[in-house]
Formats: sequence, C-alpha cells, structure tokens
Amino acid sequence: MISEASSIATIPVGGDAVATKFVILVVEDGAGEREALARLLRLQGYEVQTARDVDRAEQLLAQPIDLVISDLRMGGRTGVDLLRIWQERHPQTPFIIVTAYGEVESAVDAMKLGARDYLTKPIDPERMLDLVRRCLAERKADGEKHAGGGSQVGVGRLLGDSPAMQRVRDQILRAASTDSTVLILGESGTGKELVAEAVHSHSNRGRRPLVTVNMAAIPETLVESELFGHVKGAFTGASSDRVGRFEEADHGTLFIDEIGDFPQAGQAKLLRVLETRVVRRIGAETERSIDVRLIAATSRSLREMIEERRFREDLYYRLNVITIELPPLRERREDIPQLVDHFVESIAETLKRPAPSIDPVVFGALCGHHWPGNIRELRNCLESMIVMAQRDKLTQADLPAGLSAAIGDDVGQGSAEEELRLDSLEKSVILQTLKKCDGNRTRAAEALGISVRTLQRRLKVWGVTN
Repeated sequence: MISEASSIATIPVGGDAVATKFVILVVEDGAGEREALARLLRLQGYEVQTARDVDRAEQLLAQPIDLVISDLRMGGRTGVDLLRIWQERHPQTPFIIVTAYGEVESAVDAMKLGARDYLTKPIDPERMLDLVRRCLAERKADGEKHAGGGSQVGVGRLLGDSPAMQRVRDQILRAASTDSTVLILGESGTGKELVAEAVHSHSNRGRRPLVTVNMAAIPETLVESELFGHVKGAFTGASSDRVGRFEEADHGTLFIDEIGDFPQAGQAKLLRVLETRVVRRIGAETERSIDVRLIAATSRSLREMIEERRFREDLYYRLNVITIELPPLRERREDIPQLVDHFVESIAETLKRPAPSIDPVVFGALCGHHWPGNIRELRNCLESMIVMAQRDKLTQADLPAGLSAAIGDDVGQGSAEEELRLDSLEKSVILQTLKKCDGNRTRAAEALGISVRTLQRRLKVWGVTN
C-alpha cells in the first residue's frame, strides 16, 4: 500500500493532526504495507487498528471506528465486500478504498456503493493525510449535525453567531434540501469550501462522495481531462484511461472552486454536461450518464467577466440557481472574538501546549483589523504568534512582521482606545451573565455560547478569580 522506503519521515508531525480520539482501521493483507501505513497515521496522532483481511476487520465492527482505509484486492473477500458490510452496520463511517492504478474503474464503482474516496498505489502520503483529515472533519461535522437535530448549530465547521452568518447557515440548510446547483460567492479566505462541505453533508447525498477540484490549480490544457477524463491514446501522454472528476462524483457532489478561472474554450462543454447529465471522456466514442450535484465557488465577479466576454452568460445562469454569498470578515467583526478563541485553542492543542492568553490591547486590535485575507489570514496570524511566542501571553511583540505595522499602527494611533471599549463591553456582558448564573461558570459559558475554557481564560486576563 505504501512502501517502506516512502517519505514517511518527511511528513511533519502536528500541523492539522487531531487528537487520538479519532480511531482509524487499516485493512491490508500485506504486512509491510499495513504497518507502514499504520505508523504514518500514528505519527499524526491517530489511534490505529489493523486487520489483515475482511474476516478480521469484521470482528472489529463492535468497536468505535471513525474511518476505514481498506485495500481493494486481498486474499479471499475484497474491500468492496467489507464496504457493503460497513455500509449496512455503520453507514455514517467514512470508507476509503486503496487500489492499483489499473483498477480505478473498480474504485469508482466502490464510491457509487458509498466509499468516500479512493487512493491509488503507491500511496502519496501527503494526499492520503489530506483526505484522512477531510473525512474525519466531515465525520465530526456529521456527528454535530445529528446531535443538534439538524439545527443551525451543527452546520459544518462554520463559526460565528453574527446575523450575517446566521443567514448563511439558513441558506445552507435550504440549499441542502434540494439538488439544485449552488454558486458560492465571497472573497478569498472567507470559507467557501466549508460552505460547500456543509451543503453536501446536510443533503441526501451526504454519504456519497464530495469531490473537489480547484480551477486555479489546474493547467488550462489539462482541465477537460481532469473533469471529464480521457481514454488511452486520446492525446500525447495519455498512456492509460483516466476517470474524470464528474464520474468520481457520480451520485454525490462535485465542488468546482474558483469557477471564474474555467478556460473559455471548455465552458461550452461544461454547460452541455450540466444540461444533459452525460459526459464523454476525451477520445471516447460513447457517453456516460451521471448523477452529480454541482456546487461552484468564486472570488471573482462573474457579471464583470460576462461583460468582458470572458465568461459565458448561459453558463452563469446555469450555475446561479441558488446563491450563497459569504460576507468578508470586516463585515462580521462581532464574530472575531469567537474565531480568535477557537483558533487559539485548536492551534495550541495541535502544538501540544497550553493555550496562551492575549494582551487586551492586541485582542482589541485583532478585532478591529480589516483582515483583507479574511479568516485564513486571521488563523495564519494567530498560528505564527503562538508558534513564535516566548511567553504564555500574546503581545504586540509576537505579531508577525507583515501584520505588525498594520495592526501595530492601529494600536498606536488611537484605535486601541476604541477596541478597549469593545473589550470593556465584552467584560461587562460576561460578568453580568456570570452574576445571573450565581457564579456558576459552566452555566454562564453555556448561556454565552462559549466553552468553559474560553470563559476561564477571559476571567484570568481580567484578573477575576471569584
């Protein structure tokens, strides 16, 4: 599955690794490959169970398993047999099939039966870890959804209780109840991919594959092959058949990010696929029917591109059936404290160190900054600060060089006074809530919609000990 000589040691420990509460089952009949893959996953902080065949894996059905990674071909019963068993007993558990390159068609068939995705041998460690993280994130979000009875509280990993984000959550749930095409608009870094994941996971396709492709990352000459596939010999370098992303997503959802970068030459073909629900691989003589729900996203103005004749108007109207527009962070600043708290806790947990407190002046400046890179920029800023901090408190000295001037100038030019007023308001609300709850911090945290840990850290910053 993954060779002993693979670059296991080159994969960084930490990063987006999660706590050991996630349990992964690896099913592989080759002892060396099985142990190499298990070791790679354990290095990332996961708990790993292993099985050499379907019979042994079946014995683990009663144990809590968050993700199954199974080879397709094994002695005796196959990975598809195990998939059917798991779908019957634990359909909510993500299942990844591992296959040889020549068996991709079989892997796609497995996805139609409910497999989340597939990996081809030899396994690319970075691609596998990225897929594992996404599967487990969806697993966690799905659990939150069911725990919340499908309410807005459980809509994916979207944070923020501002009116703007409440509208977004409502739109997600409404969009998820249909199979209509969704167009997600928003600046870079606002969380468009998270919205796509939430729409998919809350839809009736939630247990089927969500296939993601980013147009900005694909060379123009390879776009059609990537989306629609090709047959062997279709063009120079086509040494074997390739399954396109539309076929991978059959019975599931295809998310095309940065649709504004879609080459003009291929827009007519994309429009035809959306209208007819059939695809023809490059060089093929026959067409294949598909059942795919499309979600597209862009940070560009498609209307302006239409006026400039760089985007087809008929394709735009085919995509723009349901529109979800994500607000930039500067228009939902009331959500920044919650985002800061969440990122500080999650980053500190990943780094296996205590969550630091934040100097009130810096906290106010973080809340007041305009964040042109939105949530992505905010998270990167906090991660840099936490990694480089010399103390258990983040101060202006810990700000990254690129942001120190922007945020630091705000602090030095009077905006700190305004942000400190925000901090004072937050303190007043928290203390009043704590008083109403007779000093019970658990009840107060629940009333405020924050964790007890966050509440305790706030009180510590303000020197409140009772």
